Amino acid sequence: MNTRTAPTPGRAELDLSGIQQTIGGYRSLYGGVAEDAPDTTTDAYATAQEQVNAGKVRDYLLPRVQAIGARSVLDVGCGVGAMVRTFLDLGFDAYGVDLPGLHTHWTRNRLPPEQMFIVDPGELRLPFEDGGIDFVYTFGVIEHVATTDGQSDRLPNYHALRRQWLRELFRVVRPGGAMLIAGPNRQFPVDVAHGLDSRASALERWLSARLKVSVHKTWGDNFLWAYDDVRAYLEGLHYRLEPQALAGFLSCSRVPGAVRPLVQAYVDRLPKALHGTGFNPWVMALVHKPLA
Repeated sequence: MNTRTAPTPGRAELDLSGIQQTIGGYRSLYGGVAEDAPDTTTDAYATAQEQVNAGKVRDYLLPRVQAIGARSVLDVGCGVGAMVRTFLDLGFDAYGVDLPGLHTHWTRNRLPPEQMFIVDPGELRLPFEDGGIDFVYTFGVIEHVATTDGQSDRLPNYHALRRQWLRELFRVVRPGGAMLIAGPNRQFPVDVAHGLDSRASALERWLSARLKVSVHKTWGDNFLWAYDDVRAYLEGLHYRLEPQALAGFLSCSRVPGAVRPLVQAYVDRLPKALHGTGFNPWVMALVHKPLA
């Protein structure tokens, strides 16, 4: 009989052996010059994130974090740090990591230096022990990993780099914990959050210009990703993937106003059986790490 029990959730277990320097008071696993990877976040975008993301923590993330009894949480690609700030205010042992340049927003949001880390844009390494975090989440990040411009121009080995990136997140998840990976779904033909892939066809560009949203083919390569990519990147590891609903998370604020109520109703009422398919505009993959 298997008598193994779940590790007790609690404070994160850090591994600071990869720290290269301090930038703006925050520890960095990136050893280069911060100005070489400048912050491209505008003040308007930062303000919008601060206003919206606190609500997403309380309404969407918190129930999932509480469901597994997590106490330590990590935001990978935390941006201005609004979600980390909210989790800290709620009493969690919360951490955030992002690229050089964003630390100025962390200072403005009073994020403590011991909870925030700058990571290397070239290859992700997280400052945590194996299984050191209860719950890891990342929103709208993986589609920009392994691009030459941080947007939509893929490196030749982008699949290998994304595989390393996602497995690094999984490495730090505590057995019995989970990670939540989210972003626009490559298998859904419309994307309102980004421009087109740098190698988009003439037809895709024509349709997108006419409809004023990005319209792309649902097969072949694209800088966006899908549930199939999650499974491919985690191949050989022991996990359980549970597609999640988008109701309460995706506001459809970038959808043209005339059709926004219809699109929002579609997102909010999409049947559970379709959450993990190309009918879902976003991938929202909750990946559980089993005890054994």
